[in-house]
Amino acid sequence: MHKKPEAGPEGKLIERFVFAVEHMNRLMFTGRISALKRLDLNAHQINTLFLLDYFGPLKMSAIAGELGTSIAHTTIIVKNLVQKEYVKRNSNPNDRRVVICELTDRGRKATEVFLSHARKRAARVVEKWDMVSLESVVKSLELLWKTEDEVLKSEHPNTL
Repeated sequence: MHKKPEAGPEGKLIERFVFAVEHMNRLMFTGRISALKRLDLNAHQINTLFLLDYFGPLKMSAIAGELGTSIAHTTIIVKNLVQKEYVKRNSNPNDRRVVICELTDRGRKATEVFLSHARKRAARVVEKWDMVSLESVVKSLELLWKTEDEVLKSEHPNTL
């Protein structure tokens, strides 16, 4: 499906889905400002770390494109992450003008620390469910994850 239905049962169901995803995102990341402060990161920097964690090493232009920022702004973000030892920059042996960024071990650990809060909240939620409910939600979320991966791969075939 390429276009969101304007009305009708399918449109209302899609609206409920989008609202549920937005609510889940808020639920999982509420209170994350303190974690960012402890890691000495801002939102742009943690988003950059998540990109590199998910996609692996990326060119500066790919990071800028994913974040929706300019290369100049992305360069500042990456420079700060390099200074904090979360990211390392490498040059492409075939074209030294191309900068490739990748997570350091410290950067990987920072993404794990940031996500640990969401994991703890998720674990508290599932304690309230019976096995049937848990299995239903897990299957639905796995379908969401698989479909999102397919969408990302089709939108960014050279990135992955």
